[in-house]
Amino acid sequence: MPEGGLSWQLFAGFEGRAIARNIFLDGNTFQDSPGIDKKNFVADANLGLALTWDDFRVSYSLTYRTREFRSQDRESLFGGVSIGYRY
Repeated sequence: MPEGGLSWQLFAGFEGRAIARNIFLDGNTFQDSPGIDKKNFVADANLGLALTWDDFRVSYSLTYRTREFRSQDRESLFGGVSIGYRY
């Protein structure tokens, strides 16, 4: 960990998940309700950049997610920003 000044990091990751139950896609657990045909396996790939200056850190990540249900038009692509202070 740098002790001061400006530094940067690139990061990347991959995650896979098996989904048994998703109440938002499957509907109500305890009674009959509308639902859709979901996919049981979903994957995420992410890439990001973090800048650190003294005790402050700003990072941006971009995530690509495979389709979560069969009638979904396309995969999801979204980003996130994080700002932190180390004390």
